[in-house]
Amino acid sequence: MNSYRIARKLNSAVLTVCLTAALWSGVTIYYYYDPLNDSYTFTNQCSDRRDCKPLFEQKGTVTHKKGFTYRPGVEGKYDDLIRKAAGQYGLDFHLIKCVIKAESQFDHDARSSKGAQGLMQLMPDTARVLGVKNADDPEQNIMGGARYLRDMLKKFKSTEKALAAYNAGPAAVIYYEGIPPFKETQGYITKIRRFYNEYTGKDL
Repeated sequence: MNSYRIARKLNSAVLTVCLTAALWSGVTIYYYYDPLNDSYTFTNQCSDRRDCKPLFEQKGTVTHKKGFTYRPGVEGKYDDLIRKAAGQYGLDFHLIKCVIKAESQFDHDARSSKGAQGLMQLMPDTARVLGVKNADDPEQNIMGGARYLRDMLKKFKSTEKALAAYNAGPAAVIYYEGIPPFKETQGYITKIRRFYNEYTGKDL
C-alpha cells in the first residue's frame, strides 16, 4: 500500500510526512481519521468506504424548497440567531452570515445532492458529531454550523483555511498544507470574500 501518515494534534506543530511517488500520479487519495489522536492517515487504496473517505468530494447541487426565491430581504431573517451563535462561539457575525449565504442563500430547507442540509449545509455525520438533532431547524443548524466553523478556526488559525476546511473538509487542508487546489473550494473562498466586502465594506 502506497501511503503516508500525518499525525497532527490540535496544539502540535509537528508533522510526520512520508511521501511516495504514487501520490503524485493522479490517483484518488483517501484518508483514515483517528479522533483520539486527531490524526490522519492518507492512502491511495481503500477497500471499505465505511473506514476511509475520499480526500475530496464535490458538495453536489443545492436544491431549494418549492417556491423559494432568493431576495435581499431574506438576509435579515436569521440575524438574531446569527448574533447568538457569534456570541456563543466568538465568531464574526458577518462571517457566519456569509457562509449561510454561500451555502444555502438563507433557505432553511435547502438540500444538496450529497445530503447536506439546511442553512449551513451540514452533512448528516457532521451534524451528529455536533449534536444537531434536527438540521432543518434554523437555530440548531446555525448553532451547529457556527460551532464547526469555530472549531476549524481554532484548528487552522486562519480564516481562509477554516473556510477551505468548511467546504472541502479538514483532511484536504492538512494534506495540502493550506488551501486545496480544488476549483470548488477556491471559488467558495472567493465568493465569501465578496459577500464579506458587500456586507462590511472591508476585506476578509
